Amino acid sequence: MTVLDQPETSGPIVRPQWVRWLDTAVTTSVVLLGSAILTGGPRVRFGDFRVTAESPWKLALVLGALLGLRAAFWRRDTWWQVAAARLRQIRADRGLRHALPWVLTTRLLMVYISYLGAVVIGYPESGPPFRMSSNEFRNLFGRWDAGWYVGIADRGYSYWGNLSRQSNVAFFPAYPLALRASAALLGARWGSPESAEDSFQVFTERRNVRLLHAGWLVSMLAFTWGLVYLFRLARDMTDSEEAAIGAVALAATYPFSFFYGAVYTEGLFLLCATAAVYHFHRRRWAWAALAGFVAGLSRPNGCLLSVPLGLMALDAWRRDDYRWQTLALALPTAACAGLGMLAFTAWLYTQTGEWFLWMKAHGAWGRQFTGVNVLAQQRWRDLQAMGVYGYSVEHAVELLNMAATLLVVGVSWPIGRRFGWAWAAFLLVTVLPPLFMGGFLSMGRVTATMFPMFIYLGWRLRGMALQQVLLAGFGLQVALAVLHFTWREVY
Repeated sequence: MTVLDQPETSGPIVRPQWVRWLDTAVTTSVVLLGSAILTGGPRVRFGDFRVTAESPWKLALVLGALLGLRAAFWRRDTWWQVAAARLRQIRADRGLRHALPWVLTTRLLMVYISYLGAVVIGYPESGPPFRMSSNEFRNLFGRWDAGWYVGIADRGYSYWGNLSRQSNVAFFPAYPLALRASAALLGARWGSPESAEDSFQVFTERRNVRLLHAGWLVSMLAFTWGLVYLFRLARDMTDSEEAAIGAVALAATYPFSFFYGAVYTEGLFLLCATAAVYHFHRRRWAWAALAGFVAGLSRPNGCLLSVPLGLMALDAWRRDDYRWQTLALALPTAACAGLGMLAFTAWLYTQTGEWFLWMKAHGAWGRQFTGVNVLAQQRWRDLQAMGVYGYSVEHAVELLNMAATLLVVGVSWPIGRRFGWAWAAFLLVTVLPPLFMGGFLSMGRVTATMFPMFIYLGWRLRGMALQQVLLAGFGLQVALAVLHFTWREVY
């Protein structure tokens, strides 16, 4: 290999692919070295495959060797200069500048409000169904489905052949994998206690707490970058930065957006969905395919992202005068979200011998096909029997889920007319299947990731109207967060 020492030019430096891979290796070494110094470094096992990076001096030697190799064969810039330039680029990003204040104010405030609710209001008389720590603050994020995600990240999937009982095979793997990897960087340990003075109970509690905290960090980071992509999409679609800012604010203050600050998949799915659409729109096929594939691995309805992306592919084909080359690139990219779901389905089949087991497992949560007509008839009978007041007491939370569902369905028509029918399709294919399968169960949570709705409302609402909607939405978000973190159902 020859030394690349070209004369400086005024244009940007174009680095060969091998230099980019080397920079990635250096960055990885820096992260692992920081983890080893601060938390003891990662030590994880995936099946029979064991990964450790616990020795700071060994990692420092690897880092030094990589930096020396780079300096020997590429002299136009250093890794430090590249990293500094990248940090400046991130700081200058308009989307991050508008998203970060909303993330910090709303999510950190949600943490305090949720903790306040847990210690002041307390839990129902039956107490919490499970605990991961006796310390209320350390246990704060251990609520509802967080237990399933932490369990998968900790012990993997388990299925005992009984579909009438709830099983973790109903939950998709992308988020638990992110939890396990992040918790390892935070020093989580598996196996047996290293010290004889450390009891197994304390050892397990420490690992579970780090998994919880890793989940919160993953959700926060994913939500932040999801809002950045939302800002970029909204600005491209509306040609208005003001509308993009409004879309970010609406997404952060939406009543059911408290899930973005919990150990749930909403943040990861928002990031993958907005990234897939943004890169698809700009014809960055590889990035769009990767984001779509992870979206398909993140939650059951992630595969449905292939529907709007497929419509966008056909639209791109039409705009290019029906060039088959465009369709040959766009359609496989659009299919990647569905392929993510099929990959998980096939893996479950290899483990259990049942196809689409994750879909069957949702029946234990009450998700069975009924049809919207049956749902409407049931609710009408309840209203007649209970009256308006009685219905509002018995179905108080469901009314909020119902309102969120009707909002998404209601704005799908103007969104289709204003921005294109692919966006309306995204809303409808996301909310209608779970509506038919389980009624209004968890529909507020489903609607929290409907980013075309936030783009449309950010474009439509301005001034005082926008401020009032933000205030009302955040007020409801506070109330729902307190209910969720004190073990009251908001589903």
